[in-house]
Amino acid sequence: MIRCSKGRSRLVVFRSDLVAELRRYVAQRQRLVRDLGRPDPEAFFLRRDASGLTVRSASEAIRRLLRQLGLKPATGRAGARPYKFRHAFAVHRLTAWANEGVDIHTKLPLLSAYLGHLNIIGTEVYLKATPHLLELASTRFAQQLRGASQTP
Repeated sequence: MIRCSKGRSRLVVFRSDLVAELRRYVAQRQRLVRDLGRPDPEAFFLRRDASGLTVRSASEAIRRLLRQLGLKPATGRAGARPYKFRHAFAVHRLTAWANEGVDIHTKLPLLSAYLGHLNIIGTEVYLKATPHLLELASTRFAQQLRGASQTP
C-alpha cells in the first residue's frame, strides 16, 4: 500500500520475487531500528543510522549503482537516470499488452492508477512510441482496414 502519494493512496502489486526481497529488507530494517534503540521512523527505506532515506539520497544511490554497472558515465547528466525506471515500466507494460492483443485503451486507466496518476493525461508523459509499438499499431490498423473492407 502506498499511502498519500500524488494525492491518493493505492495498492501496488509486486512479483513474488520482489515480495521475498522486501520481506527480507523489512526483517533487517526491524533489527536495525531495534538494535539502535531508535523509534521506528515513518520512512520505509532507512539509512544505516535508522533515519529515513530521503528521495535525494535514494536517487544518488541509484545513480552510483548505474555508474558502477556502466549504464551511466562517471560524471554528468548523460545516461540512465532513476526516474527512467517509471518510463521503462510504463512502456514495457504497454508493449506487453499490445503483444497480448488486448485493447490498450481499456488498460490505460489501470496503468495510470498503478503509477499513481489521477488520470491518463498524467500517464501519457511516460509513454513513448517505440519502433516495436509502432509496428504493432500499424499491423493492427492494417488488420482493421482489411476487416472493414471485407464487410458488405
